[in-house]
Amino acid sequence: MFNRTFLGILLIVGFSCGKSQDAANVETISYSVDSVVVDSMGEILYLEYLLQVSDYCQEDAFLYNYSEFDHSIEKIDLDRLELVDKYPLQKEGPDGTGSWISSLKSLGNGKLFLAGQFGGHFNLEGRLVKKFDWNNISLAQGGMADKENVYQQMANPSFDHLAFGLVTDHSTNRISLKKLNIADTLISTFEIDPNGNYKKYTLGDLTTYNKWDPRVFITSQQDKMIISHEFSNDFYVYSPENDELQQVTYSSQHTPSKVTIATEGDLINSIEDRINALESYHEQVSFGPLVWDLQNKRYLRLSSSRRFGEEKRERRLLHETTNIDVFLSVFDMEFNLLSETPIPKLTINPSSKYFVKDGVLWVFKNREDEMGFVRVAISE
Repeated sequence: MFNRTFLGILLIVGFSCGKSQDAANVETISYSVDSVVVDSMGEILYLEYLLQVSDYCQEDAFLYNYSEFDHSIEKIDLDRLELVDKYPLQKEGPDGTGSWISSLKSLGNGKLFLAGQFGGHFNLEGRLVKKFDWNNISLAQGGMADKENVYQQMANPSFDHLAFGLVTDHSTNRISLKKLNIADTLISTFEIDPNGNYKKYTLGDLTTYNKWDPRVFITSQQDKMIISHEFSNDFYVYSPENDELQQVTYSSQHTPSKVTIATEGDLINSIEDRINALESYHEQVSFGPLVWDLQNKRYLRLSSSRRFGEEKRERRLLHETTNIDVFLSVFDMEFNLLSETPIPKLTINPSSKYFVKDGVLWVFKNREDEMGFVRVAISE
């Protein structure tokens, strides 16, 4: 938790919408699918959280994955499909990361941005190069409010003096984008939820911490930060270079563009009613983050809808998935929707990590406790 009395700076930024497109404007695409498995070289690779605390580095072509088992970084060669090294991290001391890590971004040149209790640039030897402490900013410079919590952090390799955070305000059930500038010791705030989707899709008692929050993604792509919501397809693009925030809206072709709210039942006190509501959301649509295809100069995004059965696996919140439909959306560099198509062979968990390598979409899939990927090659 990051608590302070807030006397911040709310920046007024311009919004511009992406072009409204109908089905006639969206091209059809063809694709091929295959799958691969990574050789763990006798080690046990960390596959919890669906590889969400990992990042593929375009610069050196390695996948860096955080292992909670032994607080280390796994370095995986995706050309050779094998683990090539492990780098231990310290939790305490001058090079300590803190006790947990929830975000990882490769910065290139042998550096990683790791964030949990705080954010920092680390080299692969585990030495702290630069620290980002959200609590070290004065009130007059935008310091954190008592009810605010840094939900997720991210960095962009092109702007090494900046860190970005998705910050939730539990007094208003709002989420915003904040930018920490350690060069100017300043925190700036940006509105990335004007429609109140974070509050709208939260299940539970909004006046307490006994609630289930929807997922909000922040990704660092090219020289931009992209923020998107799980249950609504609109997203927000912040350019640090121009200090501009753009809202992008479009009409999804194969799914609803947003989830219809479930209001039946006792969503405050009944866990079962909350589960039913959450499953009804996922049965409508769940949107993933956008990822950059460097080779083809385009953005890719997965979305899905799924069906649930009657059975529950041990220690699982939702019922067993009986069917899943996955869709791929393709955007140009200006975030105009180019194409959208179903991918019937991509029957993966919709929360799985995905990224683009050499123009091919790689989607994580746990293959009997081995690190596997389903690869989708899109034809021009």
